[in-house]
Amino acid sequence: MKPPTLADALAWANDPAASDTHKLIAIDVLISFGNVDLADALIERLRDQPAFAGRLNRLIAASRQLRRSGVLDDLRSMTDAGADIMDGRHEAYTARYEGETRKAIVVFTGVDPRIWLSLMMLHMFLKRLNTHVIYLTDHRRLIFLDGLETVAPGYEGLRDALRRALDDLGADEVHVLANSAGGFVGLRSAIDLRAKSFLGMSIRTDLSDDSPIPVGEFFRRPQLRTVAPHMLVDLKPLLEASPWPERIILYSGDANPVDRPHAEHLADLPNVAVNLLPNHLQHDVVSALLIRGDLEAVLRDFVYGDRAAPEPGP
Repeated sequence: MKPPTLADALAWANDPAASDTHKLIAIDVLISFGNVDLADALIERLRDQPAFAGRLNRLIAASRQLRRSGVLDDLRSMTDAGADIMDGRHEAYTARYEGETRKAIVVFTGVDPRIWLSLMMLHMFLKRLNTHVIYLTDHRRLIFLDGLETVAPGYEGLRDALRRALDDLGADEVHVLANSAGGFVGLRSAIDLRAKSFLGMSIRTDLSDDSPIPVGEFFRRPQLRTVAPHMLVDLKPLLEASPWPERIILYSGDANPVDRPHAEHLADLPNVAVNLLPNHLQHDVVSALLIRGDLEAVLRDFVYGDRAAPEPGP
């Protein structure tokens, strides 16, 4: 099923005949894009639906945290100034930091061009880290195993294109952030790009045919084995043999029956920290971190570790 887009959400929000389920999906998408006023108006229409209470409460909390964070003000300032809007239409997008930096973050999205937060909203958080950022989205839904159609064919082609892009940016300290379906190749690329750190949200770590870990039908599609059978391996031996990435930070819901075992598969490696969100069943952990007020600190630790974060840049 194709993930809902912002256009879908706007259509459902303005359609009196839209089902309550579509309205609930619209609220989720609208908040992820920072359109909290329209989302709040929809929330009021669904408050009398007890079946939606739990999810509505989480979305209300996410909306509240976005307002508190100040990123909505940053977004308005950037859009008023005519900045480009990152909406996932491009398979690759580079946001250059205007100050001095040798750091770059490479972001691998999941099935849709979001990490729950839209790329533009995510960027409002990442830009506070004073780094270049490269955003990647696989429109063919091949989890980056076959590269990107508009960038380079094959994983090796994408890897080499990333190396050239990082050289052009003058970035020799690389950090990789990956979500869901983008996490497997994101972690593989963190090895090959000699990344300083890797932050994975509900990722897969073993896609080998004989893996005892459940992966879900999406990762068992014959198409993946057609385009890149050599890539579908257990990443643990590769990580054990490599000094990179220097730090691996994994997040999963503690009650998720698939995400948790993939994170715990790497838990005994010395450079891996597994973080399980308590009482969390959902695949999405980004909104949970936002609701808890922890997202910005998690992103800051991902890039700067125990060092103090920089003052906000231009």
